[in-house]
Amino acid sequence: MRLHFLGANRQVTGSHYILEAGGLRIGIDCGLFQERQFLGRNWKTPLPESASIDFLLLTHAHLDHTGLIPRLVAGGFDRPIIATEPTVELASIVMEDSGRIHEEDAKYKKKRHQRKGHKGSHPIVPLYTGEDAKRAVSLLKGVGYAQPLKLNDHVSATFHDAGHILGSAILEIMVNEGGSSRRLLFS
Repeated sequence: MRLHFLGANRQVTGSHYILEAGGLRIGIDCGLFQERQFLGRNWKTPLPESASIDFLLLTHAHLDHTGLIPRLVAGGFDRPIIATEPTVELASIVMEDSGRIHEEDAKYKKKRHQRKGHKGSHPIVPLYTGEDAKRAVSLLKGVGYAQPLKLNDHVSATFHDAGHILGSAILEIMVNEGGSSRRLLFS
């Protein structure tokens, strides 16, 4: 079993982990980095550590937990994204709105940079588009609380009410491999 910390490690935003266990690569969250000094991390293309994950599980709908999913999908990810049913509803709205905002911001920055003759440190293109977000939304699958979801013969995931925002969950992952069982919790 291996756990990779790809975000929210020594900073607050950008929650993203990959768990290798029971023959699966499971992503947990895929969040946007929102702290100014870490914004450049959002432009890593195309989140190479995430390209081969089998499932993406979400703890809740805030952008620092879901905001890079459209970028992941634009890079070719097409596997199930599993969350509670309220999180699916909220994440759909949040990601599509974020895509529109990224498009509007890119147009505004391009005009401003042309007017001032300025060149920024990032390309003047949206991080992702509304269409990228719609493709991401199409991969979302809702589950109920306290209902173990079998991911394969060795791994199951259960979403427990976290009380943070509507639909937020403490994610319990049970792994049975090599004759032993382990429980991991993400909140």
